Amino acid sequence: MPEVTELDVGLTDQEIISRIIQAADMHLGYQPRLVFPPGVYLTKEGHYVEEVIFALSGQVLLQRFTDAGDIVMHHASTGHVIGLLALASNRVGFFTARTTTEVVAVQLPTEQVDYLIRQEPELARLFNILFVRSYDRRLRRAEDIQIEQHELTAQLEDERARLTTALHNLEAARRELMSQARFASLGELAAGVAHELNNPMAAIERTAAHLAEDVEGLIASSPNRRWRDATSHALEAARSSHAVSTKEARALRRELTEVTGDRALAQRWVLAGLHDVDFAKQVRANRKLDYETVEHAASIGTALRNLSTASTRITQLVASLRAYARPDGDPVTDVDLHQSIEDTLQLIAHKLRGVEIKRDFAELPHVTCTPGQIAQVWTNLITNAAEAIEESGKGSTITIRTSAPKPGWVRVEIIDDGPGIPLERIDKLFEPRFTTKNGEVRFGMGIGLSICRGIVSAHHGTIELTSSTNGTCATVGLPIDGPHAHDEGDTP
Repeated sequence: MPEVTELDVGLTDQEIISRIIQAADMHLGYQPRLVFPPGVYLTKEGHYVEEVIFALSGQVLLQRFTDAGDIVMHHASTGHVIGLLALASNRVGFFTARTTTEVVAVQLPTEQVDYLIRQEPELARLFNILFVRSYDRRLRRAEDIQIEQHELTAQLEDERARLTTALHNLEAARRELMSQARFASLGELAAGVAHELNNPMAAIERTAAHLAEDVEGLIASSPNRRWRDATSHALEAARSSHAVSTKEARALRRELTEVTGDRALAQRWVLAGLHDVDFAKQVRANRKLDYETVEHAASIGTALRNLSTASTRITQLVASLRAYARPDGDPVTDVDLHQSIEDTLQLIAHKLRGVEIKRDFAELPHVTCTPGQIAQVWTNLITNAAEAIEESGKGSTITIRTSAPKPGWVRVEIIDDGPGIPLERIDKLFEPRFTTKNGEVRFGMGIGLSICRGIVSAHHGTIELTSSTNGTCATVGLPIDGPHAHDEGDTP
């Protein structure tokens, strides 16, 4: 057969396969052309590959089975040679190869491949060309996954911004409704809002779920196990991150700075929910990984979590609108107050620029309450504290402290270091439409605190304000048993 040189780059895969099959027919006798119908498994994930399959016609796809579902690679990623990569590295198959059309193929066991190369050493170059092309296709697919991740991140950020705007507008609309003297039409209006938001909210929730599955699938399809495991770990850690106190965050930041050598990177990791110092050490030790790739995966996880949180919050707000017209309609459930506060901080982050949030969290039991209404309390109180700091130009810190002062009760304190509120105005702040903003009475802080008092009272809790020239503290006390428990005058 003609000599193959390094310059034979113009040969197609089929032309190279044809040369190999000719050599096999000559040295091994005529090789049967096997016909596989659609749906036949040529190789199986996790099984050792003992032969190379040359597809002369038809199409074969690669798929991988994961907890997130079956991952199917594009036909272009498969090529016409099945099992070559696994055979060359003496590993089990990474993918399952399945025919999607009728496939005509020739099978050559490992021993026969070795025999052919011994008979015609130039065949080794042909196999090398096929190997490099197959690896190149997989590598390009991995690079495409990186690009798709960046595009998904941009899309998720855009969706988050839209949801935040929708949340802001919906909360403003509800505050206006609550300030009206008549509530006769509130139920009808809320039903209309719920109807209008139902389909787009369902679409957003489905999109968030599909995006999460697709991102997990893209990561799982990478042939690089270490890259796959690291990015998958970062994505899941960010999606399921839990709140940490300011003290814990500082300690984590110091440890991560020692590992990464980059304080800014350590800060971003802590904010993204990457709190595993051992994981950071593993990334540092692996030369094929970099902190930036892991950070990108974590940012996608954070965006997915924010998207899900925002859509859930809007759904709860719509339910709360109905509940104000029909008080028994808002569902009661067990709520992690720390997580509720963290979700609120995420959703109003645009209002907290330049404000340092300090957390002093105690260990608290879950509280039985209406989650949407309780989240509204945190939204109003934290927003009021941030606006007091911004408008006065004094102070820059909001401290959120939680405690369990006595059995059956929890306490949440939201403390700002702003200018404080004059004593004679404290009680008036809970009156509808009374506000201290810019020294004038207008819609705003007053209606927010009026709503807060109504919600807390409905939960048989307490809310009070204390203030001095060093700042203001809003204290909310809630019974663990929730709004259905009867208050016998025992308060925290």
